[in-house]
Amino acid sequence: YIDDNCSFAHLGDVKYYPPYNCYFPTDQMKLLELWDEVGLPHEHKKQIYRPIIPFIGFNVDPNAMNISISLKCKQNLINKVPDFAKAGKCHSLKDYQSLTGHINWSLAVFPLLKPSLSAMYTKMMDKSKLLASIHVNNAVCNELLWFTKHALKSNSVFFLKAIVWDP
Repeated sequence: YIDDNCSFAHLGDVKYYPPYNCYFPTDQMKLLELWDEVGLPHEHKKQIYRPIIPFIGFNVDPNAMNISISLKCKQNLINKVPDFAKAGKCHSLKDYQSLTGHINWSLAVFPLLKPSLSAMYTKMMDKSKLLASIHVNNAVCNELLWFTKHALKSNSVFFLKAIVWDP
């Protein structure tokens, strides 16, 4: 079964939920009561209720309608690039896959930076030995440095193009 649920509530629309001794948005509290009634287990720590919601390393702000990466996560990602992006240096396929996966994760917030992985994917193509060395070429360096430059300037992506929305 899947016990994940996301929703949006108006500020102040909360009800007290006695088992966790705290307030939750009314709809969330009703869902918890339903789960209690049918015997579906749930955990207090998974009941996230706050203006900015952490979700798989991203910060989701439903009020501003945007998603961002925390400064710590962003810096962690950016710090991995300089050691990797040195022309002539060799890295294992596993290292290529690791950095590519980390950058790919960030593309949820930096969707316009997708081209930065083209050379990485080309270098990994048709390779299967995880410990085999792969040389870093100029194309990989240029794309990774381009990614870093633009990721440092980027903060978040908006869910909608319009900032003001009135249903």
